[in-house]
Amino acid sequence: MTRAAAPPILLQLRSSESVSEQVVSLRTLKNELIGHDQRKEAYVAGGIIPALAQVLALRRPGKAAAAESNGSAISQARSYQSSEESEACLQAILIVGSLAQGGPTFLAPIFASDIIPTLLTILSSPDCPSTFSLPILRLLNTIADRLPLQSQEQWPRDTRLADMVLSPENIGALRRIVAQEYSTTRSQTCIELAASLIGKLCTEEIHKTDLAECGVLDALAVKIASFVVAQGFVLPGAEDHLQEPGALGDIPPPAPASARLAPILRAVTVIIEQSKWRAEHFLSSPGIVTVFPKQVPGFASVDIKKGPWGSTYFSGSAVPRHHGGNPVDSLLPSVPLAHVKSSPSSANFPPLGNAGSQRRSSHSFPTPFSLAETPAPEEDENSIVPWLLCIIRSEGGMVRLMAARLVTVLFRLGLAKKHRVPMFSYLLVPILIRMLDKDFQLPQENGTSEDGLITATQHLKEEAPAVLANLVMDDQELQRHAVEGSALKRLSQLLKETYNPVPESSRPMWYPEGDSPALDPESMAPECRLGPPGYSPILCHVMRYRESILKALAALVPFKDEYRKAVCENGVVPYIIDSLKPRPSDAPADAVLMPKNTAADGNPTPTLLAACGAARMLTRSVSVLRTSLIDAGVAQPLFVLIRHHDLEVQIAATAAICNLALDFSPMKEAIISADIIPTLCEHAQSSNTKLRIESLWALKHVVYNTPNDIKMKVVEALGPSWIRQVITQDPVIALTRRGMEDEADQASGIAMGRVNSAGEQVDILNPMEDVGEPSEDFKMTDTMPPSKMSLDMFLPDARRRRRLVLHGNLEQSTQSRQDDIAVQEQTFDLLRNIICGGGANEMIDYLFKELGETELLDALANKLRPRTIQLQHRRESPTLSLSVPNEILISASAMIIHIAAGLPRHRAVLMSHDNLLRSLTNYFNHSHRDVRANCVWVVINLIYEEDQSDHEGCRARASRLKTLGVTDKLASLQDDSDLDIKERTKTAVHLLNSLLAP
Repeated sequence: MTRAAAPPILLQLRSSESVSEQVVSLRTLKNELIGHDQRKEAYVAGGIIPALAQVLALRRPGKAAAAESNGSAISQARSYQSSEESEACLQAILIVGSLAQGGPTFLAPIFASDIIPTLLTILSSPDCPSTFSLPILRLLNTIADRLPLQSQEQWPRDTRLADMVLSPENIGALRRIVAQEYSTTRSQTCIELAASLIGKLCTEEIHKTDLAECGVLDALAVKIASFVVAQGFVLPGAEDHLQEPGALGDIPPPAPASARLAPILRAVTVIIEQSKWRAEHFLSSPGIVTVFPKQVPGFASVDIKKGPWGSTYFSGSAVPRHHGGNPVDSLLPSVPLAHVKSSPSSANFPPLGNAGSQRRSSHSFPTPFSLAETPAPEEDENSIVPWLLCIIRSEGGMVRLMAARLVTVLFRLGLAKKHRVPMFSYLLVPILIRMLDKDFQLPQENGTSEDGLITATQHLKEEAPAVLANLVMDDQELQRHAVEGSALKRLSQLLKETYNPVPESSRPMWYPEGDSPALDPESMAPECRLGPPGYSPILCHVMRYRESILKALAALVPFKDEYRKAVCENGVVPYIIDSLKPRPSDAPADAVLMPKNTAADGNPTPTLLAACGAARMLTRSVSVLRTSLIDAGVAQPLFVLIRHHDLEVQIAATAAICNLALDFSPMKEAIISADIIPTLCEHAQSSNTKLRIESLWALKHVVYNTPNDIKMKVVEALGPSWIRQVITQDPVIALTRRGMEDEADQASGIAMGRVNSAGEQVDILNPMEDVGEPSEDFKMTDTMPPSKMSLDMFLPDARRRRRLVLHGNLEQSTQSRQDDIAVQEQTFDLLRNIICGGGANEMIDYLFKELGETELLDALANKLRPRTIQLQHRRESPTLSLSVPNEILISASAMIIHIAAGLPRHRAVLMSHDNLLRSLTNYFNHSHRDVRANCVWVVINLIYEEDQSDHEGCRARASRLKTLGVTDKLASLQDDSDLDIKERTKTAVHLLNSLLAP
């Protein structure tokens, strides 16, 4: 084994004594490498990457700061741009781009060098000319396109490039590039490449937040405003609002006809996805506010009369010129409203997604709590929503899809009116379904798309099902229209086609000796060592396509059993099961080069997650679970995935297993016999809260109506000390203390509050009706004077920026609170199911012994205890009463119900506790019907006389309950609005009166 010798031209480059000689050598290298992958391999092994890194490092701008301080930054940029040094740097950038075009095998040596940090430093310099910005952005996009090809197992989780490009040091360069005007073709291309880069790299929450806080989102909003101006959609009268706070001060210049809107829409969408606060930040950005000012009802001057006392009033015939409606809506067609139906508030299996703060049994953990997650008021919809719908109607291709994706995100975040559902049904759903057609083709498509890997049509097709999934996720009306449009049939056929053999896109490299050169990787530096060959672009496209189809199938079937049966009738269940199989860890090396795209080849992590979601939706159907899913063998792949190395896969697989563990499921015995319980118990103690909740939820189902020995094994595996620790925590106090710490850190005085979409202050724990005028720090900065737009204006003003940061912190706090509550709730439910069914009395004694009788009852009493907290930072009302979450009240009271249903000694233990029943009496008139019903059931079980031997015990307990005021509490429930509670109350009152009668 010998190390590769450096080619002559590379030696010439290294020995160059002048910059002009370097330029000649670099040009020759560029011409030799373009289109010749075999030569690229030889040159990389010979050390071209370190040589190029040295050229770029020597040309790194170091004089810009000094030049700028002398007021000569512009002249310095011009001289830098026209010098031979500039030409050498440019040629080196082009060569690196050519190497990256060779595929994933060349990315490893590029990342091992300092080339990317050096290029980002050049791009971030204030005097970076566009002649450098354009090739650097093209290079970064080329690398971003090929990173997913490196590893099928990790794709698309490689964030190395994103961490560098979207770091705080380099985000300013993206803002500067996006904020420039469409003055030349070069600047237009740079803007589109920067937006495309954001759309490809921005997947992490921290990056999305940074892009919003650093002004990139506002700069993108101005670009959208430019398209609005170019298309003539600026609202009438917008010129009258240019000098108002928050506006640009001038109408943005129109975007040129050749400018592309799709990359801008994609970048905005990926930034605001899954965050209402970032979406509101976008809608309140200067660009959007300028072209789409808020519409206020206006009256004609003749309708406004002046009274003799000086005040004004409206004439009797006064009507507003417009009712606050949207002028853009007049450009949209009217849609029929006859079929609009309101979704039922309660269903056997509630919807997917994140549409509200109410509890859903379809989730194994509560959805994030947010006061602002309810749909926006009717008058709060921004005009960008109907504008996007107009774009969907008039445009085609990727622009249409990106507009559909953005309007769907706004709709899911509650920033579009609910009456848009019929329009989505008749306008948007058919367009998305049309994109699922096998013969769908973008017009005038020539070869591959801009990434050089797959066609533009393939890009569109792999994203369309995911947009459809997000649109119909929580709405039965939209699901109905999609199913009636044959969406299930088309998606099922497409999923089958994703298992067709993938054509070979390239052949192995040919070498004169018949084999590749014998090189010793250990003797080579990392920047001279080629990476893995990676996967073909078409295979990765197929995997993304499969993932998107699975998401759409899962989103269409959560409510209707007939839809789930239709999926089975289309013969797609075996393909869903095949999609649950990961890529074998012991796959041969040549399988990467020539995959057969069979079930044995496995699937990457994102496809596994989507398949788990589809399997979970299908397992909601009893008939499907007992027939098609058993025949297809759904359990075994899930049992494998629950031990997968990826944490998200474990969570998704456990969520699907929750439905398999239900009492009516024929696979419950398979879970027990497959020894899955120890794994679930191990995951229940994971540091990841979602995995803990999912595992506890599954264990709750497993122990229901199972033999006592299985229940005891679960308690032993979890550990009595761990169970005691969970049930004794107080998430309410923890949340409040966390909020006070945030308030102290921010020194803002409103850390436990938030600003709603109307700009009003809302306190989560203690809502305020009047917050007065904002402080100086929260006031809007002065608007920019007309025609004086500069880069600084894209930095959010102090008020908007602090609001964005505050909302992000509050989302984390409320999510942590809900996670803590859910863990405790599921633990109590698990203990409740352990003492249910046959052998319940034995299990009550077992829990009293293992957990401690006093400790368990004290934990239950503490859940019911009213609590207050001292707020030292508040001058008024320093003591705050905190409400116990309904989930905890229901679970804790249900636990008491089942203990009270035990033996007389178990009831005596409950009665002898000092605070348990006294605290319970506070909730007989609770607003939640389940809490009230549980309180009545506790009374019934405590005084129900099972045999004559317990008659005196029942009388004693009834007398004690009367002393606690339970009789009066029951009297107040006799006219309860809930029929079940009324009937149960009659039973309890009858039992009490019978026992207390003389």
